[in-house]
Amino acid sequence: MMRTILRHALLAALPWLSALPALAHIEMDAPTPRYNDGQNKWCPCGGGGDGTRNNAGCAIESSDPDRGSTSTTFAPGSTVTVRWRETVGHTGRFRVSFDPDGADQADFDANILLDIADPSGGSGNTGNGNNWAVDVTLPTAPCTTCTLQLVQVMNGNTVDEVPSLFGTSTYFQCANLVIGDGGEGEGEGEGEGEGEGEGEGEGEGEGEGDPAEGEGEGEPAEGEGEPGEGEGEGDAGCRGCTAAPSALFVGVPALLLLRRRRGAGVGR
Repeated sequence: MMRTILRHALLAALPWLSALPALAHIEMDAPTPRYNDGQNKWCPCGGGGDGTRNNAGCAIESSDPDRGSTSTTFAPGSTVTVRWRETVGHTGRFRVSFDPDGADQADFDANILLDIADPSGGSGNTGNGNNWAVDVTLPTAPCTTCTLQLVQVMNGNTVDEVPSLFGTSTYFQCANLVIGDGGEGEGEGEGEGEGEGEGEGEGEGEGEGDPAEGEGEGEPAEGEGEPGEGEGEGDAGCRGCTAAPSALFVGVPALLLLRRRRGAGVGR
C-alpha cells in the first residue's frame, strides 16, 4: 500500500521536476560570468531560460537581449586565464570560444580559442579539487560587445575536438568582454639625476710638415757722425748693424788731425 502511494506521488511530481532549471554542471569564476543563476542548459550562454529549452536557439542571438551591464575589459591580444568549477563530472570536452559581436553560436563555432579533454570524474587540472584553469589569447581587434563562451560537452569523446554543438548534450557559460582600443598616448614628465665618472685614455699621433722657407733683402744703413766733418756709409749687406761703427772710424782720425794742427800752431 505504501509503495503504491509513493509511486503515485512520484508520477504526479514528474511534470514539476521536468520544469525545474537544469542545475549548474560548470560554474565560471573568471572572467566574471554573464549569468550566475545556475542555469547552464540554455544555448548559447546558459542563463535566461526556464531550463526546459535545452540546447534550443543556438542559431540565433537568444541571450543577447539579456546581456546585462557586467563586463570585463582587456587589452588587445591579451592572454586571459579562464577559471571554472566542474560541479558534476562528465566525460567529453571543454571548449572556449569567442564572438566579436554579441553571442551567436555560429560565431562561437567559427572562433574557437581552446578545445581540451574532460576526462571522467570530477577532478580539475589545477590540483585543487574540481577547479579548472586555462589560458587563452584574445583577438587584437577592439570590440565593445564581444563574448567569451565556455561549454562542457558530454558526448563521452575525449579524443576528438567538437565540430559543432548542435545535437549535443552541452552546458554553457558566457562572459561579456570589452577589448580596449590599443591607441597611442602622450605624457609629460620631469626628472633629475646626478652622476660621477672617471676616465683614462691614451693617444698617439704623427704629423708631417714642410719647413718654412723665406728670403729677405736689406739695404745698407747710412749715418752721419760728429764731431768733425764727414759722411759715412754702412757696409752694404751688413744685417743688424748700425751707423755707429763707421762714424767712430771717421771721427778718430779727424780728432788726431785737429790736434796735430793745433800743435803746429803753437810751435810757430
